[in-house]
Amino acid sequence: MIFKGVFVATVTPFHSTAEEVDFKAYRKHLSWLSENGVHGFVPCGTTGEGPCLTEAERNQLIELSCEEAKNKNLKVIAGCGSNSTVNALKMIHEATKLGADAALVVTPYYNKPTQEGLIAHYQFLADRSQIPLVLYHVPGRTQVTFQISTLQTLFKHPNIIGIKEASGQHSFWMAMVQSLDWKAKSILAGDDDAFALIRQLGGQGIISATANVAPQLFVKLFELTEAGNWAEAFKLQKKLLPLVNSMFAETNPSPAKEALHLLHRMENRVRLPLVTVQPKTQQQISGALKELGLL
Repeated sequence: MIFKGVFVATVTPFHSTAEEVDFKAYRKHLSWLSENGVHGFVPCGTTGEGPCLTEAERNQLIELSCEEAKNKNLKVIAGCGSNSTVNALKMIHEATKLGADAALVVTPYYNKPTQEGLIAHYQFLADRSQIPLVLYHVPGRTQVTFQISTLQTLFKHPNIIGIKEASGQHSFWMAMVQSLDWKAKSILAGDDDAFALIRQLGGQGIISATANVAPQLFVKLFELTEAGNWAEAFKLQKKLLPLVNSMFAETNPSPAKEALHLLHRMENRVRLPLVTVQPKTQQQISGALKELGLL
């Protein structure tokens, strides 16, 4: 199985107190994303505030994502990461029952496993999962870094089909190109400012937080790369940079929630320990949206 295109790491809308998920707003958000041409959804990940959701909330968000995806012939990669291998497997089993096409599994955080521990963790999950796994490499959040030799070992497993690569390290991407078969696996950009570059290196697409706010522009960028129009693709990537920078000016997904609120798409609510963005960031986001003609 190959995942190709623009996959949105969906935000989770909340009602005014953030005590309850706004499932109605989530349905509307999914519909809007699909209308703008995205290729799939990635619910309950970092951008979806997955660690702050209850099991029942996770399940309903994944179920709604699968319903919308099925109606539009899209794919769902459910966020199933945990620093507990047993808990991650439980999440994967639940996502499978709900209809997810694959599971996105972040490197275990806080307990900081060794490379041998990473291999054991992912092989344990891949051996027992009925849906394929996409690795998630984001050392800036987890403080856990894959070595290339570890990826070579893990990519031999037939049930590990790709990686969301969000290290932000150009040298690591070059080492991946030299050591891994990018045609055999779904190499997906995890850094929104590197979409065009990862595509040019041979990547299949992106799992994007910023695409929550500007899905049509990320789809256009993908289409430009698919057509081999690299000059226009990098031109659009550069044009998107102020928006991407604003989306990560404070901890994601707080800026995305602010942007979607400005676009009248949902309440500007996040769950503690996250808080809404500061006035300076609000201005940065507003300016970036206006610059792109989105506001």
